[in-house]
Amino acid sequence: MEDARIIALLNERDEKAISVLMDKYGGLCRSLISRILKDRRDAEECLNTVFMKLWTSIPPARPNDLAAYIAKTARNEALMRYRRNKAARIGSEVPIDELELFIPSGEIPGEDGGLVSSIGEFLKKQPELNRYAFMRRYWFFDTVKEIAQKCGSSESRIASMLFRMRNALRKYLEKEGYFDDRQG
Repeated sequence: MEDARIIALLNERDEKAISVLMDKYGGLCRSLISRILKDRRDAEECLNTVFMKLWTSIPPARPNDLAAYIAKTARNEALMRYRRNKAARIGSEVPIDELELFIPSGEIPGEDGGLVSSIGEFLKKQPELNRYAFMRRYWFFDTVKEIAQKCGSSESRIASMLFRMRNALRKYLEKEGYFDDRQG
């Protein structure tokens, strides 16, 4: 079913929309969520929460790109759950932890705001391979090994590239005024 029709069903509050969404986008959501949340039960609960949020957010939201809207919702919900679990000392490390020293405290990449725009501007200035590796690691949560295989490169090269990019991102964000003199 076309995305426009799915959105129309959601706007009409037709419950069929949820089953269509699950059929069409359940795999995408499961993949994103499971890369963040390692516990299967936690991931399933998160998936259910995502579809409930989609039901309650459309309307009033009118996404132009339904797949991107769903992916962002799934990713953000999984990251929120991960942070709650981490605070309770549950869960395992995900790549977002690698960025903690390189982003301002209290700021969450992936949420709307100036930080997202600044990171986007930083990435636009990077070579294509660097942008690709960065997005695969920190948006899709691919492992370094998976990225290396997709790029036909060595793991050490990708790991080094990501390390250099995190350092360059920190410097870029400092110039943009995201860090004060007292931070990291």
